[in-house]
Amino acid sequence: MKIKLYKSVALCSLLALAGCHDFEELNTNPYAPIYDPTVENVSADGIDIDYTLTEHAMASLKGMEGAIGSIFANFTYEGLYNDYQTTTNLTHDIYAGYWGNNVSGFVNQAPTYSYTDGWSASRWKHFYDDRSTSEYSQLVKTFYFCNKDYYHTAFYITRIYYAFLLSMQTDTYGDIPVAYYVKGAMPPEENVTYTPQKEVYNILFQLLDQAITELHQENLPAVSQYDLGDNDKCYGGDVDKWRRFANTLRLRLALRVSNVDPALAQTQAKAALTDPAGLMQSQDDNMKQTPKRQYIAGGNENIYALLFSWTGNAVLSKEMERAYKNQALKEGAAADAVTFNENSENCYLDPRCEVLWFRPTPFDSLTTSPLPTENLKRDFNGVMNGETNVGGSYLNRYSANRCILSSDAMNKDYWWNLAREIVWMGYAESLFLKAEAALRWPSLVDETAEALYLKGIKASMDYYEIDADKANEYISHLDGVKAFAGGSKEEQLEQIITQKWIAVFPNGNEGWAEVRRTDYPRYLLAPVNGNNSNGEVASGKLIKRINYPNSESRNPNKPGNVNQGSRVWWDVADTMNDRGQWHTPNNFR
Repeated sequence: MKIKLYKSVALCSLLALAGCHDFEELNTNPYAPIYDPTVENVSADGIDIDYTLTEHAMASLKGMEGAIGSIFANFTYEGLYNDYQTTTNLTHDIYAGYWGNNVSGFVNQAPTYSYTDGWSASRWKHFYDDRSTSEYSQLVKTFYFCNKDYYHTAFYITRIYYAFLLSMQTDTYGDIPVAYYVKGAMPPEENVTYTPQKEVYNILFQLLDQAITELHQENLPAVSQYDLGDNDKCYGGDVDKWRRFANTLRLRLALRVSNVDPALAQTQAKAALTDPAGLMQSQDDNMKQTPKRQYIAGGNENIYALLFSWTGNAVLSKEMERAYKNQALKEGAAADAVTFNENSENCYLDPRCEVLWFRPTPFDSLTTSPLPTENLKRDFNGVMNGETNVGGSYLNRYSANRCILSSDAMNKDYWWNLAREIVWMGYAESLFLKAEAALRWPSLVDETAEALYLKGIKASMDYYEIDADKANEYISHLDGVKAFAGGSKEEQLEQIITQKWIAVFPNGNEGWAEVRRTDYPRYLLAPVNGNNSNGEVASGKLIKRINYPNSESRNPNKPGNVNQGSRVWWDVADTMNDRGQWHTPNNFR
């Protein structure tokens, strides 16, 4: 990454941002921030702001203080959402096994591991240009230098959210540039250095530890605190919810490193589990993104509703179909790691399937009436990654997401619409994280892994407003419960991760990371007609990371000898053979 530094900006343009949440059009040059006040005496080490601003830079910063609310709004709204179809849905969401591609033109691109540079470059740009050097840098400088005590909570909330974004960036690429950026400064050298992923994780834990500590009530300055309010698109400025989210994120990341650094994992898990603020306590703590449809007509909408409106660009995956139909089999039905049940009559169908997906039905029937109508005679059917017979007409074969476009009102019978929120971390996930922690470190958790596993499933059902009787019928017939009656830790972990994977849907960032860490669930499939990685990913294997943008090839510091088949630091093993057959992993090292 080569950096161009811009030392000045038209102040009036920035002040015009006040009250406006969409200002991406101002960012026309990759890695060039809207505003980068001159910093002095900055070092590459640590996470603390250790630099000073020139007198002129300080005056300019104060002049733009009035726009800070709008900048924070864009920071938390756009965080993961920019160009979502190409940066995430056609990559992470498919690699997680959550969605199936239903566009013929995409079959031989990123979904089947053909590196698509523009899509990777877009994700890279949004993180470094838009989030890091424009928004995050502006926010932390203003909060720190303009009135550190007054902006105390806002500063540390911003750091928590940046850690959240940073975790997904490193899990996508591995080693990435972090020094200076984490302080809100620009690297002084033209060719930036890359931080090894192990050290990136240490930085993540430092950010979270510091923020959680500084947001304890006893550490808040006596002066009145700046309230982010409605400009906080995640929690409305609620500090307690941010603390619980930070602890839950810390536990997520602790478990991520449990195979590669068990001691670090236990230390960080203990810190998360023993902090007075606790983990997420209810659905009200869900970390989510609410589409602008709910408050600005014509703004960015729910991406999955948009994908549906584009003649079903994304449909049910074969992996999700198998998960819905193989967790609670009826007597006499059988399934194994090679042959799975694909008939709803042979199982207690996961009720989340009926909430989220249509049965295969012609697209016109799903969009021409005020309420969509589906073909109830058909069984839910997912598409395999790499299938070539795809496109709008194939919605008569594959299940589209259950969407209603004619209303913004929430409707549990048609889950997806343009105003539906997207949950990036939810209460159900927090319970599954705690269940795995109980399995690994029982002394740290006051409930059993089984009890938390069942609570996690119930919380996921509750989120989708599923009738209690229907949820209980499914839960009471789960085959996986047997693992907790004398099964090995590995067998129990498979059940926890499989149900967590179902609950985390549609968040492909997290789903794909957990697939790589644990090699669960066993439903994951390599591209059906072979992959298009030019040998980077072995036949039958799953993709392990996204390649760096081609623009990074000019930087001599870019890590060499890594590609889409190279495991990231915390991904210690690959249990699929070259025929795409799953074998039991070892997640307790």
